[in-house]
Amino acid sequence: MKMNTKKLKYGAAATVITVVVIALVVLLNVIIYALSDRYNMSFDLTPGGDFEISDETKNYIASLNEDVEICTTVDELAFETSESIYYRQAYEVLKKYEYNSDRIDVNFVDMTVDPTYVEKYKQYYDGSISDYSVIVFNNNSHKIRVLSVNDLFNMDINYYTMSQQIVSSKAEQTLTSALMYVTDPNPKKAVYLDVVTQSANGDNIMDMLASNGFETVTIDPNTEDIPEDADMLVINAPLNDFSEDLIDRIYNFMENGGNYGKNMIYTASYSQNDTPNIDAFLEEWGIRVGDGLVGENNRQNIASETSAYAIMAYLEENDYTGGIPAEVISNPIAAYNSRPIEIMYDYSGNVTTDLLLATSETGFVMTNDMIEEYYSTGEEPPIEEKSVPIMAMTSKYTFIDTKQVLSNILVIGSDDILNSGLTSQTYYNNGDYFVSIVNKMSGKENGLNIVAKDLTSETYETSAAQVTSLRIVFMFVLPLLVAAAGITVWLRRRHK
Repeated sequence: MKMNTKKLKYGAAATVITVVVIALVVLLNVIIYALSDRYNMSFDLTPGGDFEISDETKNYIASLNEDVEICTTVDELAFETSESIYYRQAYEVLKKYEYNSDRIDVNFVDMTVDPTYVEKYKQYYDGSISDYSVIVFNNNSHKIRVLSVNDLFNMDINYYTMSQQIVSSKAEQTLTSALMYVTDPNPKKAVYLDVVTQSANGDNIMDMLASNGFETVTIDPNTEDIPEDADMLVINAPLNDFSEDLIDRIYNFMENGGNYGKNMIYTASYSQNDTPNIDAFLEEWGIRVGDGLVGENNRQNIASETSAYAIMAYLEENDYTGGIPAEVISNPIAAYNSRPIEIMYDYSGNVTTDLLLATSETGFVMTNDMIEEYYSTGEEPPIEEKSVPIMAMTSKYTFIDTKQVLSNILVIGSDDILNSGLTSQTYYNNGDYFVSIVNKMSGKENGLNIVAKDLTSETYETSAAQVTSLRIVFMFVLPLLVAAAGITVWLRRRHK
């Protein structure tokens, strides 16, 4: 039988082409799957970039000069395909650290499969490491911070089920803070004085300091001493006055034996009772916190249409705005229910003061007496329009080896300036300005203001089953379809 050499030649060529195409498709899928473990092969299409990390974090981790491992003791597939959008977001954020820095290695370890993996960390950590831990470890200095996966989220109590539920993600904030801690040879320590307060903003203040690389500690000043190695005290809107003993301890901390070099943040509140001891201490530093409320007569400078005491103030570029991007300097600071601040002098002896924030020239002060008169008579008292200070810095200094050393106190007229709802909004400068001030007063060269992310807005969600289905389609079904098409073409040509 005479062979049809033409058919044989074309049939063989078609077969070779089919085999090559199938091999290339399969190889391409394998390469993409392998590269996705190291390089970012996904696109965040959410309006707010919820599954990305900020440019500030990217710039920070790009500057690392030490190797850091982030080990999460959770099965990777379970984390990646969780039914919770918050867990999936945290997974994507974790991977972004590895994608954006050659110095960071992200691992997921299933403790049921490899229970001995974490043994190498235990010589550097006294606590327990179990399932659902996040370990941030500096391979050079061996500094370590161990977190719970729940530390990546803001939690709230569901009073119907009496269980905790996730309300927002702070994965980037927590992870960047941990990175700054393990890579900083001398992290600053901020101590929160746990006193009676009606303010709900203390946690947010400490969270912002933590995300800025501070080691944060809370103490009960009635039973615990202020740590000598602390760099900063945080006193948030105490409801009642401090004892003379506590004032003396704060005074000694700030004086530091005449060596200074300490810092303090003090927020006032309209809800406070009389605080004569605290007031006398601040007045010695050249700052007086007045009574009453600060308001605005110009509606363009009001943050809420329902209250003249929800004011907006605007920044001018100065030494304390160095950490704020130039394009957002013009954004306002929102201050609700602020008490007025009086700067008693610019300088006196070794004390200097700086005005940081004030209302416009159409601001005013409604004193407590004026408020009482209004409620008793129903008549609005006459007010004087003027620029009213609501934030100031006071410093005491000395010279050590010809170098000026300062102790600084940041005085804020309203604790609500540091409300999480305001510091997390990009329209307001509250968060960026606070971080910039903290960096300046504490001598930190870099700092980040990373906000929590609420993922309850409408997003495209892919379930675990859909992820599995898509993986099967692209890794197996499509290559098989291509193979089937190639075989069909080859058979039809073979029988022609």
